[in-house]
Amino acid sequence: MGELHGVNQLKPKIILGGAILQVKKEKEKEFLDKYSNEFTYIGNWGISENTFATISDDGIVERYAMYYEDKVIDFKRPGIYIQIQGQSKYGPKGNSYIDFISNVAVYLEDALFCVDYYDTVDQYEIIDGILTYQNKGKFDYFDEYLILNYASSPEIIACYYAEEINETKLRHEEMIKIDSDPKEMYDQEDYEDLLNKINNYKEYISIEKFTKLEDWLKVQINYYKNE
Repeated sequence: MGELHGVNQLKPKIILGGAILQVKKEKEKEFLDKYSNEFTYIGNWGISENTFATISDDGIVERYAMYYEDKVIDFKRPGIYIQIQGQSKYGPKGNSYIDFISNVAVYLEDALFCVDYYDTVDQYEIIDGILTYQNKGKFDYFDEYLILNYASSPEIIACYYAEEINETKLRHEEMIKIDSDPKEMYDQEDYEDLLNKINNYKEYISIEKFTKLEDWLKVQINYYKNE
């Protein structure tokens, strides 16, 4: 049995449960010459372990992630996107995958994403077509890695916590659609923990966005107080 590989993207935007990288416009033809196959123009096609390419005519891309709800992200730029699937077994890991990303990096826009496996965080950063890979060590929780490495960039931590709440909201909505009770999965402490996290970084989130997230969490917490 394989272990789950968590994947989270930090740049150019925060994505939980996967990473979505864009091929540079001027490199699209070269990329297709090297990585296209008979499935290229009918949807997504695999190019490595749990890694897929897709052509988006409008910049809208569906995130690939196991054990996460379906989610589409609007990058507002048509083009070719590379999707690294999150929460998959036998997923991105090891020297062969590092070599693959290093080779494909020449075609890609700048990006930063992480893979955690056995509580170890591997960091992949692409700048000017060159990959820098680092094993950042062991962390019990991914946000411990964020706090240690991005204390000087609190906006990244704030956006990560905001997305964590949005993912929780999305899971709520999907559970309700199938007549399942979200409170069977989450308890009061879960919501209070998220509220504390985002409160610590609220100055780095717009007032409108923070208020919506805070209000939603308070409604969930009050459910228990009113029982």
